[in-house]
Amino acid sequence: MSRFFQNVNDSESSDSDFSSSSDSEISENELEQKQKQTSTTASGRFARAAYDSESDTDVKRVMKNPREKQMEETVKLSTDILKAMRTDEWQAVSVDYEKLLPVVKKLTNLLKGDSLPRVFIRCLAKLEDRTIKDGMNKEQLSKLKAADARAFNKMKQRMRKDNKSYAKDISSYRENPVDSADEEASAANAVVESDSDDEDQAVPSTQTARAVPKAKQAARDSDMDSDDSQWDMDDSEVSSSESEDERQVGFSRWLKKAPTKDESSVKKTKKDRSQRSTPAPAAQADEDEDDGFTTVGKGGKVAKKVEVTAESLNKHLKAIRDARGRKGTDKKETVVMLDSLLGVAGNALQRCKVLMTLISAQFDESSGQSYMPVEQWKRSQSSINELLSTLEANRQLSIFETADAHDDDSDVAYAGEEATLRGSVVSFIDRLDDEFTRSLQTIDPHTPDYIERMRDSVPLYVTIARAQSYFERAGLQESLCRVVLRRIEHLYYRTDQVNSQVEAAAAALKTSGESRIVSGGDIESVVHGLCTFLYQHADPLLRMRAMLMHIFNHALHKRYYVARDLLLMSHIQESAHQADINTQVLYNRALAQMGLAAFRLGLVREAFEHTVELMSSGHQRELLAQGVGQMRTQQLSPAEEQLQRQRQLPFHININLELLECVFLTASMLIEIPFMASANANPETRRTATCRVFRRMLDYNERQVFLGPPENTRDHIMAAAKALADGDWVAARDFIQAIKIWSLLPDCEEIKDMMASKIQIEALRTYLFTYSTQFESVGLDDLATMFDLPRGKVYSLLARMVYQDELQASLDEVSGVLVFSRANFEASSRLQQTALMMSNKVNAFADINERMFELKNNGGQAPGDRQGNADQGGRGQGDRDSRSNYQRGPGGGNRDAQRNRKDGGAGGNRNNNGRNNNNNNRRGGGNQQRRGGRQ
Repeated sequence: MSRFFQNVNDSESSDSDFSSSSDSEISENELEQKQKQTSTTASGRFARAAYDSESDTDVKRVMKNPREKQMEETVKLSTDILKAMRTDEWQAVSVDYEKLLPVVKKLTNLLKGDSLPRVFIRCLAKLEDRTIKDGMNKEQLSKLKAADARAFNKMKQRMRKDNKSYAKDISSYRENPVDSADEEASAANAVVESDSDDEDQAVPSTQTARAVPKAKQAARDSDMDSDDSQWDMDDSEVSSSESEDERQVGFSRWLKKAPTKDESSVKKTKKDRSQRSTPAPAAQADEDEDDGFTTVGKGGKVAKKVEVTAESLNKHLKAIRDARGRKGTDKKETVVMLDSLLGVAGNALQRCKVLMTLISAQFDESSGQSYMPVEQWKRSQSSINELLSTLEANRQLSIFETADAHDDDSDVAYAGEEATLRGSVVSFIDRLDDEFTRSLQTIDPHTPDYIERMRDSVPLYVTIARAQSYFERAGLQESLCRVVLRRIEHLYYRTDQVNSQVEAAAAALKTSGESRIVSGGDIESVVHGLCTFLYQHADPLLRMRAMLMHIFNHALHKRYYVARDLLLMSHIQESAHQADINTQVLYNRALAQMGLAAFRLGLVREAFEHTVELMSSGHQRELLAQGVGQMRTQQLSPAEEQLQRQRQLPFHININLELLECVFLTASMLIEIPFMASANANPETRRTATCRVFRRMLDYNERQVFLGPPENTRDHIMAAAKALADGDWVAARDFIQAIKIWSLLPDCEEIKDMMASKIQIEALRTYLFTYSTQFESVGLDDLATMFDLPRGKVYSLLARMVYQDELQASLDEVSGVLVFSRANFEASSRLQQTALMMSNKVNAFADINERMFELKNNGGQAPGDRQGNADQGGRGQGDRDSRSNYQRGPGGGNRDAQRNRKDGGAGGNRNNNGRNNNNNNRRGGGNQQRRGGRQ
């Protein structure tokens, strides 16, 4: 007989105790255990006695199936992860996540296709948003502990890998997210209730009863954390419940029953008390938004919303300024607070003060990043434009760097009188322009993002022009010079066609008045006016930079002679090496552009002189700030490499290095090939190469065993050089014109025609230098026909060569013939020169062999030493003594040895002179014979 059966005559004390404990057990446990019930028999008295004796010591246990256990564990771990993630305790997040994965795996097998708890899906979604989408920069990671930072990076990698399995659930959650803890608890309890309903249907209602809690988990937790007053009842409520329980007999007191009127009133009272303990609507909204948590400040106190008015604006603004730069200051929150302060500004003076602080905070928000994000940059530009608009609308306001600070509340009563504020508008312009340049340096230039970013250059140019107008009106000379230089930097590298479009767009967007520095007109006059203003008012550094930009702009538009005169008159080349690195880079760019301009005008020698120093260095990218090359002898540290990358110019400003190399090598070919031919024809001329870089390339090309057709620019120029040296000007012209890089120049066809004419002229000069020793005279008409040149041009070219002593010849105008002088016949051909050189070397070797043979026969003495010893009585003891004394060092025989050496040396010199005379006689005879045979 079961001990759980009891009779109607149970003791009142046991009934009251059991009934008071049942309420708490029903409210604490989600499910009741099953209880078996049978009919009461005559032996109920013994069952009641057994129950009464064991009811005090028995502990009630809750029986849960594995599905419920895994469900509760999943909800608990997911909630712990969300709490730890909110406080940036990523090490705890990582530990709980490792525990959560096996639990979810078991739960998935038990669910058999049912959906996972939404709190788990929301946990995965929040983790993905925090680690992957939002992320943390270096500054934020540095504020964390080392273990938390490592755990954050680990979780970031785990999310990318693990969330692929739950991508469908996460996407469905994002469409209908669960934001409150109540919905999560209801979602978790729904699964438990469904299981309970299934089990209830399997057992008859007369034998089993299951009490499923109606309150939600979050509300139940709130009731547990609330004051004890919520659990207190009036005496009437307790007595009524006890009297009601006394009327129940047996197990029927635990069956489900309809709530009575009194019970409904009690539940309503509890609900009203719980509602009074809930937070305010605004705080509730914040809790729903922040995963069910309440925002707290220092000391765990709930943050209160502060009312800001125009009267208290200065106080809050001063607090924000004092907190700037401190550790732990939330920069994003600072920007939000300043935006709210801007909305309550009562007048233009307060608005300017808030805007200056807001612009600084917006720039601080992106500190520590490689470049300022585009959206933040646009917000900063909008704030600067708003500040300039306020200053334009209120001309009585001025911002100076040396003005007095207005931290008092006197600006509340501002009525439009003149006032000055402390600040620097030009620093905002410089920072905005620098951030724009940094973004262009970082973004890949071959992507659409770079082109999209370039569209912001026109609004930035408008902002710079508006700042220039303000500085002109305010009379800030130093700031005006700096902003004018910024404006020139946006104009000097563009062509006039592009600048005209930029000026037109700027005129449409610009709202300020006309500038006194620039009176309008074409783009050339605009650039000239801006540069002239800096020549007159700027400091030396700004003046030098303006001069170099002006030179670059003139050279870009083929005004080479104007650019050359500016360079020579300014004497920049004498002090450029003492300037800063950015100015030196600008100087190199100006020289390179002048070389391109000279080449476009056909000035080959000038183009070579402007580019030879730059191209011979081997570090063109570094000198033009267009890349960081690898140095063989020097290894850059990470800090130095990062500094060099910060100096790099944006891609759209770069000079094409392949085009610059093509111009340099072509000019070198037109200069070096005729020089090589003249050096071979006249041995007396100097043989030093004009361009060693080109000569090394040509020698390397000639040493190749097999040469295929030219593929790149360098191969085409080397092939043209060899054809030009052979006198085949047609092939040389075709090779040069086949280079595709010429299409980058605006006047491509004119440049190709100019190069064809230059190749014809240099081919004629090379031909005359090479074959001048083979002809007595040559006709002008034949040369004109051979090289497809007009007769007048051939005549002028030959006259100049004769006048400059490049040819030993004379022009016969009557017969139209170039007559070579007799000196050319004395100069031998290349083969004859080689033969003479080899014969001289053979004679030198013969002399050396004779000397070595005589030394061997004389025992190591020269023939002069033997003759001196013979005069003293032959070779005997004295000779040996003299040698021994000489070897021993200072002594009596040392003077004799020195005397013997002098005599022998003199004899040797005489013998050598005689041999040299004989050799000269032999060479002279041979030369006379060769000349006689030639005549």
